Amino acid sequence: MTQPVSKAAMLKELILGNSLFIWMLIAIVAIATLLLFQLASSKKIGLALEKTFAYFYIFISPSLTQPPFNYLHLTNLQDTSGSILSMLPYFFYPWTVLILFSRIKAFGTNFIDFFAQVLRMNPFFLLYILLPSLSTLWSIVPDVTLRAGLAFSAFTAFGFYLAAQYKWHDLSRFWRWGYTALGLASFIMKPPGAGDFVGLTQAKNSLGGILALCTAFWYLHYFQGAKTPKERWISLGMMFFSFYLVRANKSGAALVITIILIIAVSSLNFLKKLTFQWAFTAIICFLVVSIIMTVFVVDNLEDIVVGGLGKDLTLTGRTEFWPQLIAAANQRPWFGYGYEGFFQQDKLGPATPAYFIYTTNGFQPKNPHNGAIGILLAFGWPGLILMMISLLLNLAYAVRYLSRSKLEDAGIPICFLVSIIMSNITEAQILGIGNAWLSYVMLTVRLAIDNASNTSNTSSSNPQRPSVARTVD
Repeated sequence: MTQPVSKAAMLKELILGNSLFIWMLIAIVAIATLLLFQLASSKKIGLALEKTFAYFYIFISPSLTQPPFNYLHLTNLQDTSGSILSMLPYFFYPWTVLILFSRIKAFGTNFIDFFAQVLRMNPFFLLYILLPSLSTLWSIVPDVTLRAGLAFSAFTAFGFYLAAQYKWHDLSRFWRWGYTALGLASFIMKPPGAGDFVGLTQAKNSLGGILALCTAFWYLHYFQGAKTPKERWISLGMMFFSFYLVRANKSGAALVITIILIIAVSSLNFLKKLTFQWAFTAIICFLVVSIIMTVFVVDNLEDIVVGGLGKDLTLTGRTEFWPQLIAAANQRPWFGYGYEGFFQQDKLGPATPAYFIYTTNGFQPKNPHNGAIGILLAFGWPGLILMMISLLLNLAYAVRYLSRSKLEDAGIPICFLVSIIMSNITEAQILGIGNAWLSYVMLTVRLAIDNASNTSNTSSSNPQRPSVARTVD
């Protein structure tokens, strides 16, 4: 019986099976590259192309399953199959750098200033992002860790670049419309059905988290950013559409996070009136209560969770293997098992402690389902401490920024930090090369630059003192 041919195989056969087609394709790409390179030298066109890339990069950041988007994600740098399509990032991103060379060249003149500002305000973040590649030295699977570390570094570098180039007003538009485009494309191409709504992503929790943020961002824009009645109606419509997709997603965690984010956005006016100490204390208390509420709802209220939120009680299973994972991490407390090094049961078998971790019903986890435990397994206690301090600094900078800026701009980092903390209770999204880590990189860099600039301006008493480098608009 003839096996059906996949779309990827058909595309590969079309490209590689015809030498004339290959040469025509090379010629078209070369001409397009030269044309775009020349056009991008114009400040206006170069800015438009760079913004287009920002929208696209955020759109594909969750690592989608739909061709061609899945082949353009930097996670493909970890692929060892030798597939032509999985090698597209090796060509696409250098091509993008070439097209945007005039923009990147201008950015390079200020890079040292940007880096110094991040180093001064959040050195723990910079130390942490070195760990995935450095952990190759002690990983139990150094070949896997090396490839994953390189992919992580490249993914992080583009996030750093975008955050340093643009301020919150532009970044909020990138996130808001990028996430909306993903929700809309998922709704059109893989619409909700009887089962879970996964859309173009790999898992419903991944899509649910994005849609929760999308709902909160449109809500924030509706109350704080929209300047005309038309813009307000669009924001309101997008907010309800995003919330509809959250419900269609059938992720109880996503629905809880959406509600928590809406409460956080609604509290911004109140927080802005408080002193820094009281606002920071209020945020911490809000996070503690939100975490307790989330765990209580997901783990205990079966009538609400199963009936109202449409979610099965999986947290109980997690609490069975979390102690086992912590015990395994404490076997290598200083360095961990390396990035992507622990859950290698299929490759190493009994050589990794992950091989012996099961729940009572026989389930064997393939990931830690908790951000803190995932970092602990990969990089040991020093890695977890670096991330925790970095996170606390970001919370402090976000609260400080709240008192000095417009609420729409200041609400973005607070929404992201709340979402990242809440979602990593039952998932390890912060450890992966996806939208959660990209968001964390961008908010960390932007908060560090803004707070460093404010600190310098406040402490400066000499009017002749050179100002810190401004972002490239």
